[in-house]
Amino acid sequence: MKHFIFIIILLSSCLLVTAQKKYEVTTNTFLNIRSYASTEAPVIGTIDDGGEVDVYEISNGWAKISYNDGFAYVSSQYLRESISNEVVSKKKNSNFKFDVSSLTFGNGGVEWMVFAIAGISVILLIIRKRRGDDPLEGTEYSINWILFLTVSILELVYISLMGSDAIWFCIPDKVGWLWTIIDFIIFGFVVYNQIMCYFNTLVDVEYNSGGGFDKRWGLYSWAGGVITAILSGIFFPTALPFILIAFVICQLIQIVLIFKGTLSYGGVGNAFLCTAVYLLGSLASILILAHFVVLLIIVLVAYFILSIIGKTSSSRGCCRSCSHYSGGYCNYHGMYISSPDSKTCDYYR
Repeated sequence: MKHFIFIIILLSSCLLVTAQKKYEVTTNTFLNIRSYASTEAPVIGTIDDGGEVDVYEISNGWAKISYNDGFAYVSSQYLRESISNEVVSKKKNSNFKFDVSSLTFGNGGVEWMVFAIAGISVILLIIRKRRGDDPLEGTEYSINWILFLTVSILELVYISLMGSDAIWFCIPDKVGWLWTIIDFIIFGFVVYNQIMCYFNTLVDVEYNSGGGFDKRWGLYSWAGGVITAILSGIFFPTALPFILIAFVICQLIQIVLIFKGTLSYGGVGNAFLCTAVYLLGSLASILILAHFVVLLIIVLVAYFILSIIGKTSSSRGCCRSCSHYSGGYCNYHGMYISSPDSKTCDYYR
């Protein structure tokens, strides 16, 4: 079981999610759409004033947009971010207060799912602690898989609708620093609990179906598929369609193995239940873990930078009155000071 968890963690750290944001056109007439980022590029279409476009990135005055199932470019000078991208009001005071009523519910009004997901995770944690080493049975088993599928569906819907704003609850500008820290800890708990509940629930439904199936095809293909897709995207972009086909085939094999192992013992209902827990659970677990890993990397990088700044600032300055200063020599820095009468070391001035 531990090697499965390692695979999921490895997979999530490699998962790349393309973020989009909506922008509104602000010209008086229309905005030209070009095939590449240059005024010399052919015009392949136009967008009227007030129209909206999905922007992937903005660089050197050009915005990369979604156009006809592909990509195109428009001048970013005539774009402004659509108000539909706003999730939470930025008017927060300095007392670290977070007011739930400040939510704007701009992305389909799904921000409430964060609280629902956290609440269900607490219930799943209680069931997991009561579970022990033996698979669940009876009423508790039914409650567990229902809650697990519910929270997995909520997570998939929430992430698909919120996009790049999915982790708004860990952004200081939106909720304040205190709630950012608290929410980060809660987020970590939800992610860890999700992974543990996924493997437990998968074992439970397999046991209660009366059959058994090999999980390696599905779980290993997640890791292998994403890693090879990233490497292929960097070195061999033309191989991406073949990698996708191979990944889909591996997932279909996993579904066949689930049905083959459970159909004759537990019937069609249990076969579909095992398949739903595997597919929805794995996808939801990987997506939320990917979001958390990205956030964790940002936190670690920030901590590393701050620690370097702290060490640099703490090493500067040497007062004549300090205990480590004597006869023009600084014992703390291990060097002579050029001007013993100065209060601070000239070298660090």
